[in-house]
Amino acid sequence: MAPSISIGIATPSWAGAGKKGSSNGVLEVKEAEVLWWRNAELEREVAALRAELGAARRRAETAEEAEERLCVQLGDAEVEAVEIARAYQEQVEELARELAAARRAAAVGSQ
Repeated sequence: MAPSISIGIATPSWAGAGKKGSSNGVLEVKEAEVLWWRNAELEREVAALRAELGAARRRAETAEEAEERLCVQLGDAEVEAVEIARAYQEQVEELARELAAARRAAAVGSQ
């Protein structure tokens, strides 16, 4: 048979709430008051965290809207750049045709 081991377990203060005694009643009132104050403190912290979360959500929404506007602006700029590049390409091709015609005319005139 294996040896047995005894382990002591701490009993929380609220576990003895059913016990009678005048000093125990005072302790219960003090504990209740401490718990009430701690609860109020935690509620204030939760309210502050909720406010912070709301502010973070608003900042995220603002950033998302700004990103969408920038994407639209970038798209417009890309369209404009393509249009400018096409117009430039057409101008270069027209000048190349004019140069080729001038060279043919010069070649025919020099013969």
